[in-house]
Order: sequence, then structure tokens, then C-alpha cells
Amino acid sequence: MSEKELIAVTENVRVLGSATFAINSATTTNGDFGTPDDISLEALAAAGTYKPGDRVLVVFSAPRTAGAGSDAISFSVQDAPDNAGSIGTPATAETDGTLTGGSGHQTAVAAVKVKAGRPWLRFRATRAGTTDTHQVSITVLAVGRAA
Repeated sequence: MSEKELIAVTENVRVLGSATFAINSATTTNGDFGTPDDISLEALAAAGTYKPGDRVLVVFSAPRTAGAGSDAISFSVQDAPDNAGSIGTPATAETDGTLTGGSGHQTAVAAVKVKAGRPWLRFRATRAGTTDTHQVSITVLAVGRAA
């Protein structure tokens, strides 16, 4: 890859948000990306961070930081309509990638299909079991089309 091509690629990748949290019980935890907790593509578009037509990628990383059991962790993505500037009722988003997870250290990468009328995105981790602790990191990226 030439230097010019590398610069074009890196200029087209933008971080939309990141969240980190520990999960040590059988529960589902939503990533907190600041105020508001979820990601609003409309707000990010107004700020110039997200551009309609960008691809949205998510990277989940969940190393087991305590315990040596076989507790499983999995990941999910939801989208939702806008409700007067807040997230509406979320539903499972369409993704391309494996989010099923498993026990021990888990990493997952998926593309999220952005749907018209559903500008909100929520990213979640679900633990089964009570023996282990996982430190979950979620990074959401926008990948623009090369000019």
C-alpha cells in the first residue's frame, strides 16, 4: 500500500465512541458512551464525526480478569428510532459478524447495518455464570468510502 493510499484509508476511519466496564454477574450490561449513554448517529452527523453512508464497525474485547471458571460472555447490538432526542424502543440490529462469544477471553468484530429511521445504536455484553469477571471494551468506528 502506498503512503497516499494509507493516508486515504486512515482519514476515512473515525472513532464514534468507546466504552469500558467490568461485568461479574449473570446480567446484560449496556456500554456507556457518555451523555447520552447510547450512540446517536444523528448527533454525530451534526458534529461531523459520522457521515451518512459510512460503514459502522464495532470491536468488542472481553478478557477474563478474575476467576478461572467457564462463564460465557456474548455481545449484541441494538438499533432504535429517535424519541424526541432520546433513544426509542430498541430492537436487535442487523449485523455481519459473529457476536456469540464463549468462555475465557473473547473478541468479536461486526459491521452494523444502519437503517433509515433508526439512528440510535446500543452495544451490550451478556454474561452467564457468576464465577469469572470480564473487563469489556467496546470501540465503535465509522469507515467512510475512499474518495
